[in-house]
Amino acid sequence: MIAYPDLIEDQDTFNSLIADLRKKPAVALDTEFHCEKRYWPDLFLIQLAADGIGPVAVDPLAVKDLTPLAGLFADEKVAKVLHSARNDLVILFNDIPGFTVKNLFDSQVAAAFLGHGEQISLVNLVYSICGVKARKKYSMSDWSTRPLGEGQLDYALDDVRHLVEVYDVLSADLKKKERTHWFLGESESLLDPATYMVSRERLFGKARSAGKVKKSNFPLLWMLVNWRENTARDMNRPRFYVARDHLLCRLAVLAPGNPDAIRSLRGLPGGFVDKYGEAVVELVNKCRKDPPKDVPRLLLPRHDWGYAARKDILRIFLKMKSKSLDLAPALLLPKESFESILELPPKNLEQFMERKDLTGWRKEALGSELVDLLTGKLALALKKGNSLRFVKVR
Repeated sequence: MIAYPDLIEDQDTFNSLIADLRKKPAVALDTEFHCEKRYWPDLFLIQLAADGIGPVAVDPLAVKDLTPLAGLFADEKVAKVLHSARNDLVILFNDIPGFTVKNLFDSQVAAAFLGHGEQISLVNLVYSICGVKARKKYSMSDWSTRPLGEGQLDYALDDVRHLVEVYDVLSADLKKKERTHWFLGESESLLDPATYMVSRERLFGKARSAGKVKKSNFPLLWMLVNWRENTARDMNRPRFYVARDHLLCRLAVLAPGNPDAIRSLRGLPGGFVDKYGEAVVELVNKCRKDPPKDVPRLLLPRHDWGYAARKDILRIFLKMKSKSLDLAPALLLPKESFESILELPPKNLEQFMERKDLTGWRKEALGSELVDLLTGKLALALKKGNSLRFVKVR
């Protein structure tokens, strides 16, 4: 057992800890951060543990150079075990220059492939596997205060105390169920730095859905979404501090020619016109003279009966298929792929396998059955006892 203090507050001890952790086959990590009132979350604590080391916490307010952590995460020989890894990694990618990830094990993703549900909490997963009920008392603590309270530190350390044991059990179960390659395929996106960048195209789609915006208003809405993002980033404030989605939609439809015209809008935040009125009018004028050419293409909702019927049938199919595989339907086919397949259904298996939005394991799990369903070769039937099943059409 390598002894370290529960809380590391100096650079040399931190460097030594990382060097020792890199000798272990698996290392657990969690973070404590605040994202309220900020564009990027602020990191206030890093918890680490491995077999024979820790758990130990690192104070990033005292330890200024976190780059040794980048070396640990880039080390392919060491499995990095995190629960709901995206939340922690977005901070590390933003805070540590040159940060990359190799050999990642997200215990929440692994649990989803083993029948624990799509988004099981760490508390419930630890209880299910280790029989230990973690404390929740300090979940809403202010992690920016120093010194940390003893109860706070113990709570934070609990988040990694049993995570390596959880990793051992889940990785073994994945092998038993022959789903390791499914898990690895689903984890690929978590290794991609682009995953942790802000997708303005997705923000544009989300904003458009918040109000009735015609296609002719899309160029101005796209400019407003980008303006809000740049303003929020420069201020280090959440984007809703600048404007919420529904307000951007109303501005895109109104296309105000002067700041006073904005005052006619309902639900206008106090001081918005004084702060941003001139900037919005400038965007409107610029859009009229030179509309953007890079407006994202959106799949707009359809209302025809055939589309609605396909949607209902596909939902039933996914529900039954996911039950047979012991997976959550949303894991089997994410929302964006669900909508895309409804809009442009594959005509044959070859077209389906060429899709870029689906990982290999999904193609393997759904494959020919989904194509048969969408091409009329698989039908929904009612069996005796009023149960449903899908049958081949002769």
